[in-house]
Amino acid sequence: MKKSLWQKYNDMKKLNSINENMSTDVLIIGAGITGVSVAYNLINHKENVILIDRNKCCDGVTSKSTGKLTYLQDLMYQKIVNTCGMDAAKLYYDAQKEAIRIVKKNVKNENIDCDLKQSESIVFTKDLKELPKFEVERRILDELDVNYSNLHNKFLLNDVKDVIKVKNTYVFNPIKYVISLLKKVINSSNILVYENSIATKIKKENDFFIVMVNGFEIKTKKVVIACNYPFFTIPGLIPFKTYVEKSYICASKTDETQNLNAISSNYPCESFRHYDDGKDKYFIYLNNSSKICDKLNYEKNYKQCAKKIKEITNNKPLYKWENMDVLTNDNLPLIGRISSYEKNVFIATGYNTWGMTNGVIAGKIISDLILNKKNKYVDLFNPSRSINFSKFKNFITNTMISNVKAYTFNLIRKNPSWYKNKAIVTKINGKRVGVYFDSKGEKHVVSNICPHLKCFLTFNEVDKTWDCPCHGSRFDVDGNCVKGPSVYDIKIDETNISN
Repeated sequence: MKKSLWQKYNDMKKLNSINENMSTDVLIIGAGITGVSVAYNLINHKENVILIDRNKCCDGVTSKSTGKLTYLQDLMYQKIVNTCGMDAAKLYYDAQKEAIRIVKKNVKNENIDCDLKQSESIVFTKDLKELPKFEVERRILDELDVNYSNLHNKFLLNDVKDVIKVKNTYVFNPIKYVISLLKKVINSSNILVYENSIATKIKKENDFFIVMVNGFEIKTKKVVIACNYPFFTIPGLIPFKTYVEKSYICASKTDETQNLNAISSNYPCESFRHYDDGKDKYFIYLNNSSKICDKLNYEKNYKQCAKKIKEITNNKPLYKWENMDVLTNDNLPLIGRISSYEKNVFIATGYNTWGMTNGVIAGKIISDLILNKKNKYVDLFNPSRSINFSKFKNFITNTMISNVKAYTFNLIRKNPSWYKNKAIVTKINGKRVGVYFDSKGEKHVVSNICPHLKCFLTFNEVDKTWDCPCHGSRFDVDGNCVKGPSVYDIKIDETNISN
């Protein structure tokens, strides 16, 4: 799969994998910004901790972000007001500001070189129909006592209709930051870190949990699910509270950088920022965001992003990648105890595309819960919070309809034109399979059904993967699961199928 700009800064040496039964006080599943933040906050405490990742540490969703640390997140505050009320919007604003303070504090205390720079944040629109929403957002920002301006920036395109701009926000290199924290975690006395370690099952046993990892048992008192999307449905029922969005990102070199980052309010959105690593300067551009059941022509999506960034910078992109974000139906993340019945299973997901600040605050909330400390955001982000009409309506439009659409599309239109005969979906001996033909003409046959929740898979002709359009699992052409939530492969025994 395509590598992001940030992945080239991952200088972590290879770590061991789980290869024996183990026991611990806390098991953290997922070594991105959330899992590493939780572990970092537990350094030098009495709890013994094991941190694992299914792939290389810090190489997942954190490495696919745009690296913004901002409390101005498109028109987020009116979305929260509409679903949860003004008090929730105020508390969410406080959480985002605190997350920024935590990063600044860690950078200073640990002397972290992650290219943290102050940056103006902008939300803009090119659509006149969006103007009333901008007025609503301004009124909410006034109530939050946020200083903002409406000045257009010359860098933005001429057809921009309105702008909200704030200062005292930041951009950074997310991998340099998380890797620096991870190295501190590895050198601590109470934490062990493993990679290429896949958790497949959690079961309760008296006052402990048994988590199967690479076929071995890890006995633990507490479990933290920090892997972007959980690999189970119960407890928590996360697939019914969330939906998944994908977006395409390109980075090209540029001669000039500016201290600003921006995102459009319209959907699909545009987003950009600049980055200077001291040697090279980059312009990072995101577009073509959509629910993962939409826009399944991956090559077309990448080309549109590459074309746009070339128009802006006059340079071809050096890096092109895709990101998947988990969104919630009430616009608030799910952070904390996974349910009222499982006091010692914690989850952090549903960051609504703002994973850098929410990943940091999730690390604080969950570590505080583990250490029995008070945290004022526990109720706000409670994964078991109540459902109201607005949330239920969004569940119907975002979650239910998206999954039905994905299932129906792949049932009716199994082989769209962009497969270009490089892959087909067919049935062999009554089994629905996907067949990929490599450059040598050899066939690679796999099951076409995602093991997670049985959605049909679509072929990604760019990354040469079979992708789930319901929840984002990905499998290579030989059936190996390379991205969750699935923890199982889609390999089949070809000796049992005919040609």
